[in-house]
Amino acid sequence: MRTLNAITAADDLLEFLGTHPGERSRIHSVYPHALNLLVGESTLITITNRADLTPMGLELSPSESFAGLARAGEEIMLGTESLRSVNAAFEVNLEGASVWQSNLRADHPPRPIEEIASLRRRLAGWLASQPATGLMPLLPRLAKLPPRIGQASGNIYSRYIAEDLAAFTGAINASDWEHAQTLADRLVGFGMGSTPSCDDFLAAYLLVLKAAEMLHPGRFGWVSAFNRAIARKAENRSTLLSANMLRHASAGKTGRSHQRLLRTCLLNVEDDLADAASQVFGHGASSGGDFLLGLLCAMEWYQNAISETSKKGESAWVALQRPQPAPGI
Repeated sequence: MRTLNAITAADDLLEFLGTHPGERSRIHSVYPHALNLLVGESTLITITNRADLTPMGLELSPSESFAGLARAGEEIMLGTESLRSVNAAFEVNLEGASVWQSNLRADHPPRPIEEIASLRRRLAGWLASQPATGLMPLLPRLAKLPPRIGQASGNIYSRYIAEDLAAFTGAINASDWEHAQTLADRLVGFGMGSTPSCDDFLAAYLLVLKAAEMLHPGRFGWVSAFNRAIARKAENRSTLLSANMLRHASAGKTGRSHQRLLRTCLLNVEDDLADAASQVFGHGASSGGDFLLGLLCAMEWYQNAISETSKKGESAWVALQRPQPAPGI
């Protein structure tokens, strides 16, 4: 039996393993640098030998391709100290692995609105210089940028879904959550790949909404219910990988590179925006670009929502400072 050593484990995975010792999973999918284990009908565990850890994930020390090690359908026994293939081909040792927190942490204050606006402009400019795959041809329209010279009209998928995406972003910006939830029926599961383009776009929205709820307690109490409603739609309308991604995003959880980019954009931390965006953009054939487009749109909502609530707070404070009439007798 070959032994592989885990160097980092997601906190939610360790919690899950602690409550499911001895349970069997089966290998759902195998890629050169990752494999997914399916527990029950819908829970995925992702094992990777690259540094971009995900929720419910394990990072192993660098090794060769998983393709020669495991095959879809093989069974893996879950344990708190190791994951062991039933056919004795390999074992993943968990002892000594560091713990990674899979949700966005409020360990720094939120960025001022002026900085959010500046970062959004910089991110939009950077994204405009990247290849226009997936939903990226819609960048000028959705992010309100001038069209790129010589830019093609886009692929058939982006042209087909353009009006629905514009309607969704408009409903979000207008705080029409009920209408946005209805419009999401047309988006969830739309596109090609293991995580369809519109799901990557929506994941960015769910993460920014959850971040707003966390960073500004009491202002966005509707977020959890809205996010859960969007994630539930994916259970029967999208791929298993994508449904898990949206479920994690609805709770504020995402992969390491995506988390880094969110922290750079929303929290008062020093980081290289272009480098963080580049890491995310490299995901999949178009997944990274689709996520970044969603992030730009969601940041517009965040910027406006925080500005509006701040103005309301200032107005209420000014009103409180005015001399009050003496109470009547």
